Amino acid sequence: MRNYIYILAIIPLISYSQIGIGISGTSSFTTGQTIFPGEEAIFETVNYELRNNSIGLDWNTGRRFIIGEIWCMIGMTYNVSKTFYNFAESNIPISNYEIIERRLIPSLTLEYVFLRRSNFLIYSGIGTYAILENLTLNQETEIELNISTHQYNGVVPFMRAGIRLNRGNFTINPFVGYELQTIYFEEFNEIFSDALTESFQNGNIRTGLRFGILF
Repeated sequence: MRNYIYILAIIPLISYSQIGIGISGTSSFTTGQTIFPGEEAIFETVNYELRNNSIGLDWNTGRRFIIGEIWCMIGMTYNVSKTFYNFAESNIPISNYEIIERRLIPSLTLEYVFLRRSNFLIYSGIGTYAILENLTLNQETEIELNISTHQYNGVVPFMRAGIRLNRGNFTINPFVGYELQTIYFEEFNEIFSDALTESFQNGNIRTGLRFGILF
């Protein structure tokens, strides 16, 4: 009997909520130059080639209440970038090498829309995103590297408020928020230790702007 009560309680949440799922991906290749410090504080330009691949999955759901709307947005992005540095035309005595960066970036955001009109809405929210990354170094040398792969995990909580303006097919979203300092960790229980308090104290105010055109 208790199970049926739970099901009846969940049905209104499903019936009156809005659900959206999106999947996206990119793949790009570019070449360019960057600057490396050389001998005697002289900087040298170095050629590089960059290949970047990314795929993302987003899920969001929201429900309207008497006091406003509550939205939950969950995202997951996997990114792989390979950068090859060519020192053949520079005076830096370093063998050519390639850095492979693999990032898994999960995110969670809860937004409260407390005012919605036909052409704008005002919202506030809290959330966090994490960066789980491996850095792998491949070098054109016969010397065996002691450390060829570096791993690190970081999480960034934030608070944010903004306004979304709609003008036909054009949308603009200025926002301001407080972003906590990145918390680096090896075990998940380290996130909820004194590092969280220190991260809040060392946070910074961030501003941003998003805009888009629907064709």
